[in-house]
Amino acid sequence: MSYEALLKLCRISNISIPKITKILPEYWSAKKAARLGAIERNNLYGNPGTPEGRSKGGSTTVRKFREDPEFAKMLGFKLRTPMNLPGYSSELAEFIGIMLGDGYIKSNKTQAGIAFNVETDYKHAIYIQGLIRRLFDLNSSIIYDKSDKGATVLISSRNLIDFLISIGLKTGDKVVNQVDIPDWVMHKKDYKVSCLRGLMDTDGSCYPYQHKVAGKIYSNFAICFTNHSLPLLKSAYRILKTSGFSPVMSRDNRIYLHKIEEIDTYFRKISSNNPKHLSKFKKFKNNS
Repeated sequence: MSYEALLKLCRISNISIPKITKILPEYWSAKKAARLGAIERNNLYGNPGTPEGRSKGGSTTVRKFREDPEFAKMLGFKLRTPMNLPGYSSELAEFIGIMLGDGYIKSNKTQAGIAFNVETDYKHAIYIQGLIRRLFDLNSSIIYDKSDKGATVLISSRNLIDFLISIGLKTGDKVVNQVDIPDWVMHKKDYKVSCLRGLMDTDGSCYPYQHKVAGKIYSNFAICFTNHSLPLLKSAYRILKTSGFSPVMSRDNRIYLHKIEEIDTYFRKISSNNPKHLSKFKKFKNNS
């Protein structure tokens, strides 16, 4: 109601008009309220015009979205999948070996994967999925390549990628980067052995073969590890050597174990979580 209308109403109703000291425009309090609100907002979330304020505001928003993911989803935001952050362990070291063998981290840091042959390594892929769940409390998917027998255990988690990079893995091409086993793995015997198992179960192979000596044919068995990253190849050689084995490194980026007693020791002490390797050696022993 305008002042003039109020004055007319008071005269009609025979009401005394109070003395006016100042006439304020409509919405006179809005500017003051907005200023007070801005001050309170800055106190809570930081000044949006500064890097510190933007960081504080962003952190608060993320926290609120995590507390109420449905609200975040309604606004169109996608939140990172929460995961377990494991400490150093033999299982984590084995996973590192698997990643250094047939694994990869995409350069955009959104996904990690482990490639495998569907016909020969499917059971090991199922084992890897269980290992991922135990270590990180994350689910993974098996993506099949329609053009051949290949497939990939795929994990989509930026948190996982950040964690794997923080403990020594790298994004991109492993051969170009000439990757190596992280230092924390090489400083403990159990970790080294577990990492070697992961490497052998992915980039390793084992097979029976025959050789002739003085005209007589002998049956034998070999374990072979192949990798085109020289630092990684040398580290695998050192682990075998310090574990009491007699590895032979060839010029074609391969490491071999040929002595049958050492191969028997390998499968008893280091073992394998890839049923393909275990069944091949068991079959060889049964036929020997």
